[in-house]
Amino acid sequence: MIAKSRVLVVDDERYICDIVAETLNGKGDCVVVTESDPARALGLLRTHHFDLVLTDLVMGEYSGMQVTELAMTENPDIIVILMTGHPTVENAISALKLGAYDYLVKPFKLDLLQLTVERGLRKQQLARENIHFKEQLALYKVVEAMGSTIHLDTALNQMLRLVIKEFDAEAASILFYNPDGNDKFVLQAIQSPNESGMDRDFLEGKTEHSLAAVRSKQAKTRTISEDDRGQSDPLSHATVRTYLSCPLLAGGQVIGVINLQRESHYQEFSTGELQSLKIIASKAAYAISNSKLYSDLERAYLSTIAAFANAVEARDRYTRGHTERVTYLVELIVRELNWDDKQIMISSMGSSLHDIGKIGVPDSVLNNPGSLSHEEREMMQRHPETGAKMIEGIPFLQPCLPYIYSHHEHWDGNGYPQGLKGEEIPIEGRILAVADTFDAILSHRPYRDAGTIQRAVKELREFSGSQFDPYLVGIFLRVLENNREKIEVIYSATLEPGEIKTELV
Repeated sequence: MIAKSRVLVVDDERYICDIVAETLNGKGDCVVVTESDPARALGLLRTHHFDLVLTDLVMGEYSGMQVTELAMTENPDIIVILMTGHPTVENAISALKLGAYDYLVKPFKLDLLQLTVERGLRKQQLARENIHFKEQLALYKVVEAMGSTIHLDTALNQMLRLVIKEFDAEAASILFYNPDGNDKFVLQAIQSPNESGMDRDFLEGKTEHSLAAVRSKQAKTRTISEDDRGQSDPLSHATVRTYLSCPLLAGGQVIGVINLQRESHYQEFSTGELQSLKIIASKAAYAISNSKLYSDLERAYLSTIAAFANAVEARDRYTRGHTERVTYLVELIVRELNWDDKQIMISSMGSSLHDIGKIGVPDSVLNNPGSLSHEEREMMQRHPETGAKMIEGIPFLQPCLPYIYSHHEHWDGNGYPQGLKGEEIPIEGRILAVADTFDAILSHRPYRDAGTIQRAVKELREFSGSQFDPYLVGIFLRVLENNREKIEVIYSATLEPGEIKTELV
């Protein structure tokens, strides 16, 4: 259903209005509204949408210039054609400066009138398509960039916001197709400027539209046209509500659906819009497919490396559970520092992998119940470098490097492997140093029994400013106090309320 162009004819001579209306209605591609009262015509321009205005230049106390100026203000891409029986160069120049498209001199031939209107509407259509093309190009670039980001949810929501803007839709969603599940569709992203107007059943794949698009592998539309004021009234606005489901195809297989809901006074989705959406859908499907492959690879890497980390703990009977406890303590600290979700996720991965380099340390050194020799100590102190080398070729684990490489650096510069000092040490390493030492003191070692929480706190205080960042020690003591009950359970210890003084002296 392609909407007819809406034309307003304004002339204080009624017979001129009637002749123009009869001529333009003859082809059937326009809805023509006539008005011989210029004041009422101005009111119509304020309250109704028109694509083109034909107006007389001189109408008593009113001027076609007023009509032109208001029409351009209300609708910048409207086509305005002036008619006059008293042409002057000055009037023509003034009209064109206001944005009028053309100028007809009365009496004019009707075929010239029709040709001028057709040219104006064609120019308007091309201008609108050009604007759409530019917006689609920007949207296409966003979709193109989706393939290079691991934050798929963010990219999909951004894409939907642009799709809603570009296609003038009320709401949009992306569903993943799950042919083997009880629910065939999984909602991945949904956007709407006005949630009250959303048809959630349609957007969430609970109606037949999404499944029809999957089965046919073609975009499917359903249009409902409502005219509350009747077709006999040319000023009535027929509401066209359209539901569009476009399949996401990757390698010939449907992996999901883009759903758009639009309610318009003008028309349903045009052929050009459908074609544009298909292109966008194909790029989105490619990006989603790539992201899934990346996620699968990421999980495979993490599983492999976690297996290495577990292998280290399995070899050292005294440190089992150490990684899990340290990861929890680090999370408490970074949450207290108000880090965002991405940073928290990285801190969890980094903490889990911080001792992975010990895979290269012999069992005889790991489980040595006595003092380490100089050579054994050097071997043990190489584990941060070994761990860093293990993950340096894995791009998504690069943010974990500071945890692995720097957690044995000391605030005063006497740590290893680089001997960094103060804030030269990445904050990730400084955080992990506090949590790692706390848990180490409370863990059994080949050469000593586990210490108490009180002893661990005392040691953190004692070495604050030499081994540890004093600010982060204060933060850690505060989170210990705030999470006292959980800490007691983890370490099977009792800590009286207020026993941890959070102020450093």
